[in-house]
Amino acid sequence: MKKLLLLILFCSYINSVVSQKYYDSNDLKYYLDFSNKTANLKFQDYKINGPLEEVKSFYGNTYTIIKGDSIHWILQQSIMKNKYLSYLIIKGEYKDIIKLAKRESLGKKLEVITSDRIFSGYFMDYFNFVNEDEYVKINRDRLIGDYLKDEGLLGDYNIKIYRNNGVNYFDLDMEGVIKLSRKEVVIETNLPTLTRFVGIYDADLNTNIEFIKRGIVSGRIFLKNKAIFSLSLDLKKKIGTLTTLEVTVNDENVELNKRKTTTFLIKD
Repeated sequence: MKKLLLLILFCSYINSVVSQKYYDSNDLKYYLDFSNKTANLKFQDYKINGPLEEVKSFYGNTYTIIKGDSIHWILQQSIMKNKYLSYLIIKGEYKDIIKLAKRESLGKKLEVITSDRIFSGYFMDYFNFVNEDEYVKINRDRLIGDYLKDEGLLGDYNIKIYRNNGVNYFDLDMEGVIKLSRKEVVIETNLPTLTRFVGIYDADLNTNIEFIKRGIVSGRIFLKNKAIFSLSLDLKKKIGTLTTLEVTVNDENVELNKRKTTTFLIKD
């Protein structure tokens, strides 16, 4: 029995190591699957579903190439297969696409549909691919958005701020909008201390579904460590509250809890 358990654990470990499927965290139904050499991707208004292969250029760069009918995608890998430096969506014969990746030179027979190299700036890795472990966690978090949708809470709400962190704004025109989607809440206002707020739902912070049914949802504050939020919406009473809690460290290396509360009216 003990040997059987060890064998199962070993096989599970091998599968986790061998599996090289990465999911687009923007929409988890899109992916790159290096194990089965297939891809299903969407970028802006462009989609592709087909076989993939990796090609190394004469200059040492590695490209992920997805084959389409006549339009193909080329993604330049960084040091990892799930991180990318640039993209190229191009029309032409597939054999010419392979030559392009190897030589890093655009042939006359190829037509560029779109690429980050056409515009100023640089590609910020729009896809943000995650591995299967991260996929499971994100998928659980996105279920919170499904619950919110079932309760009819998703959408945009115009708000007027009444009070923020102890300061009364009742007589001032401090207004904004709250946007609830399936993965996050975005708040944009003309209040200087709340110009833009982004919170990501976290399943571990929403263990009681009854709270969600009452319009209360919690999560992590985007791009901040040790920072969480709780948003309460009462659509019948047309009021709401945003509470944030952030742990900071002062100059003496002591952790401090920073709590803020914003109350607002939900406008028609």
